[in-house]
Parts: sequence; structure tokens; C-alpha cells
Amino acid sequence: MNIAILGTGNMGKAIIGGIKRVRGGDVRIGVWDKVPGAMEGIGDGVEVVNPSCWKFNPDVLLIAVKPGDVPGLLDDVVVPLIQKDKMDFLTVSIAAGVSIQSIQERLGDNARVCRVMPNTPALIGEGMSAYSLSDSCFPGDAGIVEYVLSACGKVVSVPEKLMDAVTGISGSGPAFVYGFIEALAEGGVGAGLPYALALDMAVQTVIGAARMVQVTAEHPSVLRSRVMSPGGTTVKGIFALERAAFKGAVMSAVEEAAAQSARMGGKGKI
Repeated sequence: MNIAILGTGNMGKAIIGGIKRVRGGDVRIGVWDKVPGAMEGIGDGVEVVNPSCWKFNPDVLLIAVKPGDVPGLLDDVVVPLIQKDKMDFLTVSIAAGVSIQSIQERLGDNARVCRVMPNTPALIGEGMSAYSLSDSCFPGDAGIVEYVLSACGKVVSVPEKLMDAVTGISGSGPAFVYGFIEALAEGGVGAGLPYALALDMAVQTVIGAARMVQVTAEHPSVLRSRVMSPGGTTVKGIFALERAAFKGAVMSAVEEAAAQSARMGGKGKI
């Protein structure tokens, strides 16, 4: 399989790294970024392609640039490949808020388009990616997308109408979790622990709690109830969180991030 990746920022490099690590020689990778320095550090096994003299025939063309850069990239690079060079590939976009419709308006209604929302833990192979396919996609395109993205973590298919909600929880969610880890560690420092120890304990506590939900498949509220003893330390701590509207604050953060994703999409336009 040949994959061309346009844009080598954090997410582009994460996907490149995952493909190289998991798929190895089964995938040929071509990359390009308008900022030459962005392609530094990618490593061996990757070809640098030149849009002005394209000599790479991809099965998948992955757009990994900022949303505002998508229109120019489509017009200047992708459209000529389709129209002039008569290439037929699956176009995959990871640009937040950019709809399938807005991409097809530039590439044509018959263009095979996949919209993806990944997240930064893909850098270590623990990403969460959700994707939606255009109606023009082939039956096998879902398998292609999952083959590529599963190299970076878990992959799920969702209707495109849910993509803004996906952005709010898994796209922005890591930042919320980092904030919680930081607060948990600093609370430990306030209680008398050295910072390095408090941070290590906070990180492992979050990892362990997340794995408990994942492995046991029990509802978080059930697992939480098992930690609480009548009149004990945990229930007092949860009471403090609820006085500060902890759950409401997290829910609002997800809703605000989802709403911003919708605003960035401009109701389907780029």
C-alpha cells in the first residue's frame, strides 16, 4: 500500500511513526510539508514528494494540515493530482471541523473522502481515532482506513454528524486529563508529598483507574462506589469535587470544545 501524507506536524509525524512501527515494509510512505524544516526527524523509510513534480502514486492521500490550510492544499496539490494526473485515491483528512462535503466541493462529488478525528496519544500508539466515510467510498475503504489508523491506537466508525462531539471528548480530552493529573499532583504536594513523587503517583493512578474501566467493563460509578467507605476519605474528597462542580465543569469543557469544532467547520464550509 502507498500512503502520501501531506503535513508533518505533530499528528502527521505520529501517524507516520505508527505506520512505520507497526506496518513496516508493507507500506510505502511519501511525505510533504510546505515548511521544509517540518519534515526533519521523520527518519528512514520515508520518501519526500514534490507537488510540482509528483512521482508517487498513492492508494491513500492523508491531509494532516491545519484546517485553515486545507483549501489551499486541496486546490494547489490534490485537485491537480486528480484532474491532471488522473490519480484515484482515498482522501483522508484529519483537519478538525472540516466536513466531507466541503472537501468534495473542491475534489468532486465522486471523490472518495474520509474524515478522521485522531488525538495526540497516537504519538505513543495509544490514540483514539474516529472516522466517517463519504457515500462515494468503496466497500473496502473502511478496512483501509482502519488498517492505517490502527497502527496508532484504537479506531471506531461514527456518523459524521457526531464528529464534533468526538472532537470535544477525544480530540480535546487529553488536555483535560493532563490538567487533572497536574491538579492531582499539586494536591499531593499540598498534602506534603515531594512533587516528583506526587506526579508519579498521579500519573499511575489515572492509568490504573482508566484500565480498571477498560478491563472490567463496569460503569465508572460502580467502580467509584467500591472505593468509598462510609465517612471515609474518598467520599469527603468527592464531596469537595462536587462542591466545586467538578463533573459539570468537565461536561461543559467537552461541550465547548465540540461547539468550537462546529464553528471551525463553518456549517460545513472551508
